Amino acid sequence: MTLLSVSGLEAGYETGQVLFGVDIDVEDGELVSLLGRNGAGKTTTLRAIAGGTEPTVLGGTIGFDGQELSGSAPYEIASRGISFVPEERRCFPRLSVVENIRLAINHAENPKDIETVLEFFPELSEMREKHAKNMSGGEQQMLAIARALAANPRLMLLDEPFEGLAPYIVRRIEDIIAEINDQQEIAVLLVEQNVAAAVAVADYHYILAEGRIVESVSTAQLRANEEVRQRYLGV
Repeated sequence: MTLLSVSGLEAGYETGQVLFGVDIDVEDGELVSLLGRNGAGKTTTLRAIAGGTEPTVLGGTIGFDGQELSGSAPYEIASRGISFVPEERRCFPRLSVVENIRLAINHAENPKDIETVLEFFPELSEMREKHAKNMSGGEQQMLAIARALAANPRLMLLDEPFEGLAPYIVRRIEDIIAEINDQQEIAVLLVEQNVAAAVAVADYHYILAEGRIVESVSTAQLRANEEVRQRYLGV
C-alpha cells in the first residue's frame, strides 16, 4: 500500500523555484532514499512534505495515507503520523536525554513509552541525564531520531542523518535506522549525500538533479549502473 505519494511537486523560495514536478512514492514499511548532488533540491523536498513557511509549495500534491497534506500546518502533519528529523537535529541543548525525548512524548497524540524508545538506543539509555549540549554529533543524531520515534510515526523523514559523522558512528546509525524500519514497520524517507550509507540501508532510491527526478532504481540496479552513479552522484 502506498503511504506517501508526492506527485508533480513544485516548490521554491524567494530566490527562485527549486523543485519542478517531483514524483515520489513510499510504500507502507518501505525504506527509501532521495539522492543527489548538493543543491539538487533534496532538503527542499523533505521540508515541503513536513510543512512550514519555507519552502513555498507552488504546485502538485502531497498525499499521506489517502489524505492531502498540502497546505497543512506542521503540527497537523505530525499528528497524522509523520516525524521529521532535520539536518540540524535541533536537540534542546540545555535539556537532558530523557527531557528531550519526554518533550516529544508530551506533544504526540499516541506516543511510545520512553523505555520502548530507549531499547533502540542503549548508548542514550546510559546517559539519560546528560545534556544535549555535552553530547557528540553522533549522540545528538541518535537523540534526534529517538525523539522522532517517540512520536510513534508511520513515516520518518530523515535529512542527512550521516552528515559529519565518523565511519563507525555512520554504521551504528545505519543499524538503528534499519532496526526501526524492520521491527517497528515504520516507513523511512531519507535524504543523504553519503551514497554508500544510503545504499546500505534503503530498498529503493530516487535520484534528484536540478529539482527533477531523473532516475528511480532499486539498490541492486543502482549498484550495477555505474553510468548513473557517476553522472548524477559522482561516485
